[in-house]
Amino acid sequence: MEPLAGKSVLVTRGKPQASAFSEQIEKAGGVAVETPLLTFQLNDTKENYHILTKLHDYSWVFLTSSNGVKFFFELLRRKGITVPETLHFAIIGQKTERMLKAFGYAADFMPTTYDAKTMGKEFFSRSNHVGPILYVRGNRSRDVLPHIFEEKRVFFQSITVYDTLLLKEGKNKLLDMLKREELDALTFTSPSTIQAYQSLVKAAEFNGKHLPCFCIGPTTAEKAERSGFINVFVPKQYTIDHMVEQIIQYFSEEGKR
Repeated sequence: MEPLAGKSVLVTRGKPQASAFSEQIEKAGGVAVETPLLTFQLNDTKENYHILTKLHDYSWVFLTSSNGVKFFFELLRRKGITVPETLHFAIIGQKTERMLKAFGYAADFMPTTYDAKTMGKEFFSRSNHVGPILYVRGNRSRDVLPHIFEEKRVFFQSITVYDTLLLKEGKNKLLDMLKREELDALTFTSPSTIQAYQSLVKAAEFNGKHLPCFCIGPTTAEKAERSGFINVFVPKQYTIDHMVEQIIQYFSEEGKR
């Protein structure tokens, strides 16, 4: 029997990003219930244009998500700005790396563990004389890296290249499935998705917080625990592949409990 046979797993990623995740769940025999909670839009402002015209003043660009990469290069394209040959890229994660390569650039630094705290620690363990940094972020990004930059007393500038917006279209479907107990597991790939989920179920009698909750990394897991989820799981490596492996392991061992 397939390991996820008869199991319905909520996938909260956006449509463009959900397909690969869903395919892996369904390959293992499960049902991927795609209910995007967030959407993303370009933040095209005069302030951003002013920052990007001075791109040559920076030594490093920090990118912590594939959305950051995508919208950063979209802004450059719109403004007709080219990337200086002297610019270096520091990134988090395999998906971010793939997106960067899709635009024709390679990462100059990537931490061994895919979280901002490790990124800052390992980056500055190489040298404190790194030159000015441009930190590319979304409007809901956490301030872990800016705090580290301040502690290290390096010059940095933050640029918000995209906005994260709540999608309410799937609310009724989600609440109905929770009420009917048709979901066997929840998955979250960012603290923002948990915040969005909270917004949709906060007044509901059935909120699903007793269900196994699989989070892509410790930051997301911490948010889940603070939000009242009881059974929170984090894979050893913070990737979609390892999330799916952990879901399979959980349900394979379910009958042994």
